[in-house]
Order: sequence, then C-alpha cells, then structure tokens
Amino acid sequence: MSSQQRLSAFKILKDVVRISLVKSDDSDRFPAKFCHLMASEEINLLFLTCGKKDSGWGVNIAVEFSCAEKAIEIIEENFPNITYRSTNSGILSLFPHRRDPSIAGSLFHVLDITGIEPEALAYSNSAISVVLHEEAIDTTTSALFEPFQFSAYRTPADWKLAQKGKEELYKDVVASYQEKRPKVYSLEWLTEQNLFTFELSNYDLSPMGNTLIDFSIQGLQLPFLTSTPTTEKQGLNLFLCLPVHDSQIYPEVKNSLPSESVPSRNAPVAVFSMNGPHFGDRYGIASELLTAINSAGVQLLALGCAIASINGVVPAEQIEATTDVIKQCFDVPSVIMKT
Repeated sequence: MSSQQRLSAFKILKDVVRISLVKSDDSDRFPAKFCHLMASEEINLLFLTCGKKDSGWGVNIAVEFSCAEKAIEIIEENFPNITYRSTNSGILSLFPHRRDPSIAGSLFHVLDITGIEPEALAYSNSAISVVLHEEAIDTTTSALFEPFQFSAYRTPADWKLAQKGKEELYKDVVASYQEKRPKVYSLEWLTEQNLFTFELSNYDLSPMGNTLIDFSIQGLQLPFLTSTPTTEKQGLNLFLCLPVHDSQIYPEVKNSLPSESVPSRNAPVAVFSMNGPHFGDRYGIASELLTAINSAGVQLLALGCAIASINGVVPAEQIEATTDVIKQCFDVPSVIMKT
C-alpha cells in the first residue's frame, strides 16, 4: 500500500441500527412516503441513502437503537411485502475527504484486507461515512492507522483515550430544535457529471479500491458516492459521479470501472450538496425535501445523507427546478454553481 494519507480525524457513532430495504417496483414516491412515515413518529434518520436501479428503489437508514423497534413496526405495517434487513451497527466517518477518490479507495482496501463487509456508505460535504456491523468497529478502527495518518491521534490507543467520557456528549440534542424553515449554509451545484451505477460484491472490494486510487492519480474528483442494498445480502449497488471529460480521457476513465457498470442515463447529471446546523439533530429533514421533489416533478436519481449533509443527483436540465424546490424547504443564503 502507498504511503500514509493525512486526515484530520475520524469518528464512530455507536448504538445504531441499520435497516436496508429493497422495493422492486416503479414507485417514484416510495422514498418520500417512507421518510414521511418515519418523521410522523419523530424518528430521526442518522444516515440515509436511496437510489433507483432498474425498476426499483433501494434505501438504507440508520436510527438510534431506541427507535429501531418502532421503525421496523412502521415498515411491517405499511410495506408488508417489502424485503428488509436490520443489524446492530455503527457509523464510521473519515474527514475531510475533499472529494479525493483515493480516500474511499484506501478505505475499501482496509475493509477488504480485514474481511469486513460494509453495510452502506455515503459521502457528506466533509466526510465519507460507512455503516459497519457493531462487531467490526474495533477491528476497522485499528486497521485505519495503516493507510491513514490522523493529526488528532497517532495510534489506536490515542484514539480510544480521546473518547473516554464523551460517549453521551451529543445524545441530548437530537430532535430538540424544529425550525419552520431549516437553514443551510449554502447550496452548491456541480454540473457536467455522469452518474454510473453497478453492483459491487462486498466480498471483493480491492478492485474497486484500486480503481478509485487510480482516479485520484489521474487528478479526478469524486463528487458523489453512495450505496443502496441489493436483493442479495453480500452486495452493494454503488452510485458514483464522475466529471464528463473530452473524448480522449473519458473512455479511459469508463474502462477503469467494473465491466458491468453503465451510465444511468445518456444525458449529463448534476450533483447538489448542502449542510445545515440541525441536519443531524432533528427528524423530518429528508421527508420535507423528498415530498417537495415529488410534488415538483423532479426526477431524483440518488441521494445520500450523512454527517449533517444532503447530497443528491438529478438530471442536469432540472437544476433550476430543484433549486426552487430546495429554497421552498430551506433557508438558502447562497447558491454556488461549479463545473
């Protein structure tokens, strides 16, 4: 493995339950309906990914352990024929990632070498987050110090010492603040992107790790990465965006991806990202956004919510409509357009 990459820190959120669902029909309203049901019971989603592949939706959520029983009850009452899985889990977040694909690539290598199967992953504005089975947390934590160097702590022992007495530090703020129009710091758009979707076996993560590291060597940024569950337990549907390149570079980039990867659509897409002071602390954020997106007729292709951030992908021609939707839901002080 290459020399260590320097990161600021990582954090782990324990005592969560991961729930993964696959709805195999063409119901565009499913994610909004699902999130609305969770919000109506004041269940805060600590982690959310969703994406449409073939004719169905895949959704991952993570909730606090105390909310898991109620969340599963909602699923069974409202979606009696749906396929779902749940595990006691933790959320590992590495930051900052700076949209550098080599960070995700090195993380994939760590998981592959240790034999740990990721349950879900997503980008936020500041971090890459991966949901792991609770029994895998300690092994993964120790293994991170091989490819990464953290300014906050030099060894696994340093990290463990830094966590003492902080386990309950953030427990009392969850869902304590309900603004009528939640505030975001800014809304940022990245245009001229292609969205790729493909199934990734979590038994063999190393090739994808190599691909992402190769993207970094080529100077590419990875503005969007998220996963949804497959019908089979040992796999992830991966959604990633790469910039649209000229005819000389783009074929080489595409050929680096797994052979079964295909662009989700022929036309370019755009990636939006935003974060807010209460995105991680209150319920209903995703529900409000997804409901408004449906009402406006915007075609959401994929979404990832982690570490107080929301990142989504829509067709490039729907940037203006999506911006209007977001402004209806949130107080947006500025809109930033980047290519």
